[in-house]
Amino acid sequence: MELNGNMCHGTEQTGRTDIAIARVEQVTPFPFDKVAKQIKRYSNAEVCWAQEEPKNMGAWSFVRPCIKTSTRKLNNMERKPRYIGRPTAAAPATGHSKLHAKELKDILVEAIHE
Repeated sequence: MELNGNMCHGTEQTGRTDIAIARVEQVTPFPFDKVAKQIKRYSNAEVCWAQEEPKNMGAWSFVRPCIKTSTRKLNNMERKPRYIGRPTAAAPATGHSKLHAKELKDILVEAIHE
């Protein structure tokens, strides 16, 4: 699973050892080789991208084809990453701090427990 921003902090506190988390700190220029290396390291794992921002915001639309290209470099076979995060929205935040916190918790639960 690849996470950005504060998402990693919530997942690191779970104590789960069956989840591999790769943190992507910089998406441009995209670290194709580093991502490919991590995916190769966990070849049986599902590749996911988790972010706090809605699907139509944040890095998802940029990194999705980049992750596919990274996997194609490994064995000429693309692995499509799965998106985990808020659905498409007109605004980047809910406008209510408690709802925002609940949505973030829901994203972390989906990322960790699937």
